[in-house]
Amino acid sequence: MERSPIHIEDVPPIGGALPAPGDTPIVVVDDEPSVLSFLRKVLEAEGYPVETFEAAQEAFTRISQAGVALLIADIVLPDMGGMELVRRSLEEDPSLSVLILTGAADTESAVESLRLGVDDYLQKPISADDLIESVARALRHRAQADYRDKLETWLRSEVTRRTEEVQRGSQQLESVTVATLSTLVRAMEAKDPYLKGHSERIARLCERMARYLGFDPRDIEDVRIAGLLHDIGMIAVPESILHTEGDLTEEEYRQVKEHVEIAAKILEPLSHIALAVSYIRCHHERLDGSGYPQGLRGSDVPLAAQIVGLAEHYGSLTERRPHRRAYSAVEALETVRASRDVWFEARVVDALEQVVKSEPELAEPQPELPEPG
Repeated sequence: MERSPIHIEDVPPIGGALPAPGDTPIVVVDDEPSVLSFLRKVLEAEGYPVETFEAAQEAFTRISQAGVALLIADIVLPDMGGMELVRRSLEEDPSLSVLILTGAADTESAVESLRLGVDDYLQKPISADDLIESVARALRHRAQADYRDKLETWLRSEVTRRTEEVQRGSQQLESVTVATLSTLVRAMEAKDPYLKGHSERIARLCERMARYLGFDPRDIEDVRIAGLLHDIGMIAVPESILHTEGDLTEEEYRQVKEHVEIAAKILEPLSHIALAVSYIRCHHERLDGSGYPQGLRGSDVPLAAQIVGLAEHYGSLTERRPHRRAYSAVEALETVRASRDVWFEARVVDALEQVVKSEPELAEPQPELPEPG
């Protein structure tokens, strides 16, 4: 029986709005009453509920009671060092946002703050405007992380629930993919304007390339599905890594590479798209063995996975990112040619070039954002 194709539907994404200031309690710890008074005045004027403490232990007791969104702590406290308070607080509540205040910044403390996962490291005296901006940024990151966690949990439970419905005979398996995964793609890309429409565009490129290479209709659909869903595993990659403007650390890159296996595990219950899932798992493999997750070489890299990998590579080059401008189609193709018979078979590169030349509307995304500065 011929399968129903996947379509991107206008299904409302899961709510991921930032919380109102009144819903984000802030604990402030400083042994200087004048500093506490200033911080409380500024934050309460913005609508945040604020609880102030002069002792670290009292603040930690409050954090242990839950319901705290942000901790602002002086680095020097009489009963417990600020870093120790932060360490214990994050062990108690890993979702807690943290700002560190210091009277004299030093490199060692700054590095330790980053290691612990502190959102910002602020030197006194801090202006009201800088404080408000740092607090808003920290709470925004917290809300985004919470959203992604809830979305991943929802996806896993929804796939399981709908698969059980299929097994009970109350639903067609194809509708699981349409209703669940199309919603996820829209929800993920709605959170990042630089990725808006990315997956749908990659899916169209994959479809056209597979057709050019002579795939039959069923195989074309598998490749298109893989193109549409290739980035689903990115839901588990921290927002801070996705939006970094510099080079990734070794640990950050390791987390990014995990997205293909995460995607495969999420999609595993959907047996009717098993081939597409296998292509997603392999779309970062390269002919020369430099890819991941398995380091496959040569003919061990499926042709369909190469299509998805090259479409994604080309698509990313021609889309703007926070840290760089978009390549033109000509520049991107020139870059892609260097990977011919190194990362991708020559016929796959030829297929991309043919599609780009014959369908200019797929060559570059429509401009919606200003170029990054």
